[in-house]
Amino acid sequence: MNDKITILNQYSEYLELKHPLHMLEETKDPWAISAAVILAGHCTDAAVNKVMPKLLETFPTPESILKENVTKDQIIALLPGISHSGNKSDYLKNVANVLVNNNHQFEANLDKITEISGIGRKTGTIVLYRCYGSDQGFPLDTHCLRVLERLGWYKSTKPKPLEKALMADFPEGTRNKTHIILTQLGRNICHPKNPKCDICKLATSCASAQHTVTK
Repeated sequence: MNDKITILNQYSEYLELKHPLHMLEETKDPWAISAAVILAGHCTDAAVNKVMPKLLETFPTPESILKENVTKDQIIALLPGISHSGNKSDYLKNVANVLVNNNHQFEANLDKITEISGIGRKTGTIVLYRCYGSDQGFPLDTHCLRVLERLGWYKSTKPKPLEKALMADFPEGTRNKTHIILTQLGRNICHPKNPKCDICKLATSCASAQHTVTK
């Protein structure tokens, strides 16, 4: 096990926390999972949690959202509080069409799933991990990016080069678990303002925390 994995595993208890996007804990259904993760883009998990029950009640299967009488406005009306709801309603239909034509499953390949309009690498990686346990990418949300920038482990914190570096350092089987640890660390300790460096187990390995201490 490399040093970075050992350091981050000091917060392995975060793996036991319930994910704030409830659908990720409640099912492995590709339709429900992909819908929730798509809606969560640039939006709070709390907002998505509010709309998902009604959305799935109205459209329990991908076939149901593709019926001819289903309008875009009808889908948008089910998404109060969801950012970019117009675009996301289109993405839901794109995903539904793929699932209908593939026995309600995605091809468990990151390159393939990201060919679907509305699914980028972060979304695709999370969907494949939650549905199939596939660990092909390293999802980078705002919490991960903030924590990794403060740790100072990598030259670049731009998503593409950073993911490439992370993929080299974290083998399959560790990537999404590490993502969860970093995300929870960002939520609980490494806040955007006033991070709790004084109680962080990673402080001695963190460039930002050390800079704060030596000021």
